[in-house]
Amino acid sequence: MNWSGLLPGVGNIGVWEGVGADRRLADFFRPANSDLNTTLALAFVSFGGWVYFVLRFAGLRGLAKEMFGNKASRSEVSAPVYLFLTALFLAVGVIEVISILFRPVSLSFRLYGNIFGGENLLHHLGALAPYILPAAAYFLETLVGLIQALVFTLLSAVYIGLVCNHEQEEHAP
Repeated sequence: MNWSGLLPGVGNIGVWEGVGADRRLADFFRPANSDLNTTLALAFVSFGGWVYFVLRFAGLRGLAKEMFGNKASRSEVSAPVYLFLTALFLAVGVIEVISILFRPVSLSFRLYGNIFGGENLLHHLGALAPYILPAAAYFLETLVGLIQALVFTLLSAVYIGLVCNHEQEEHAP
């Protein structure tokens, strides 16, 4: 979908609307990821996968312990310090929940911005020097599409792995 703007006619074929300075081309076909709705849908599917895998492998209790639980043991610190750390980890957990809820927004805006910016670059370079500049830009957009797909997939995997990939540590008595 990142490369759909590189296909002939996508973003170029349409109907002219308006008169004078308000005249613009209404495209018949737009590149898929140059629309925020598509990238938001992808991000919410990724977030749904995150919820599924986290609840399946860590469980609700494991997720709550990971986000809000005190990482210090009672035997290592005094009682007042332990209570302070518990309050601190609860506050950090609230920040973590906010961070998790904004992940779909972050993923979708990053993908949308890069693909939409590249699409606009291709159109404007084509208007400046048709044939010479767009050829180099098409090559760069091919790389950008590949890199953005890799980044989206990698970030989704990292988000899942942050909660699911904890090995149980054995403590010495």
